[in-house]
Amino acid sequence: MSVRPARATLVLAPALVMAACGGRGDPSPSASSSVARSATTAPAVSVAAPPEPSTTAATTIGTSAPTTSGPTTSTVPPSPPIPDLVQEVVFGRSVEGRPLTAIERGTPGGTVVLVIGVIHGDEPAGAGVVEQLRTLPLPAGIDLWLVESINPDGQAVRTRTNRHQVDLNRNFPHRWAPLGAPGDDEYAGEGPASEPEAEAVAGLITLLQPDLGLWYHQDLFRIAPASGRAGRVRGRYAELTGLPVDGITGGTYTGTAASWQRQAVPDGVSFIVELGPTVSDEEAGRHAAAVLQLASELPSI
Repeated sequence: MSVRPARATLVLAPALVMAACGGRGDPSPSASSSVARSATTAPAVSVAAPPEPSTTAATTIGTSAPTTSGPTTSTVPPSPPIPDLVQEVVFGRSVEGRPLTAIERGTPGGTVVLVIGVIHGDEPAGAGVVEQLRTLPLPAGIDLWLVESINPDGQAVRTRTNRHQVDLNRNFPHRWAPLGAPGDDEYAGEGPASEPEAEAVAGLITLLQPDLGLWYHQDLFRIAPASGRAGRVRGRYAELTGLPVDGITGGTYTGTAASWQRQAVPDGVSFIVELGPTVSDEEAGRHAAAVLQLASELPSI
């Protein structure tokens, strides 16, 4: 087991975090806003502000929603309070301007765990796992980051791809290659990280350097095998959830998010969890509990 150096606590300015790797394959960060770390010895990191949405701007964290004349009603019940909440930030925006939001819970500076609920808009079950992780009691020493979806535009219309018809799981810089055309399920986009959603989450990962990253998909109901420590971690998650460990085939796997994360954070572990066609609340709870159990065991695996 490798020992990673102590990491400064990350304090992300609400609604200002954007990708640290430039769009369309440019790896250099731009410098229009900053991310501060609490340790004075940590270097400052500059990142670009999220692009303005194409429609009316969404309310950002820390500001009040614009007032309207006349009463308003809502049929959506308020979300329950999030215990151990550290911060909630908008780290980017979708093509249509929807906010990409991350919630941090637990112990800043602890074992950093990043959970992405949805990347393909027609595979939404992982959002249920994230929802349960918003309120489950956390083990000590876990710095939990939750992103319900990085493809809210696709989710809104139940399509695999984003608004540009790009498969975001083929748009990340590691081993990106031209693939398909708009309208194809695996269309890789115009270039590496050409899509604002991929660019934004790549920037978040670059800043967080997660010890563990989980990406939820559907509906093959399995976890792909791996060797070494990565294989042991995957096997433990499979044991905790009842998923089989089996190969994943049938696609062209260039520019995938989890493989990019493994390159960006070589000391961490990142993998895809293929859920079944449907996921009950009980099953989502089992996966959420497995995330926390795995996170608490991770330093010793």
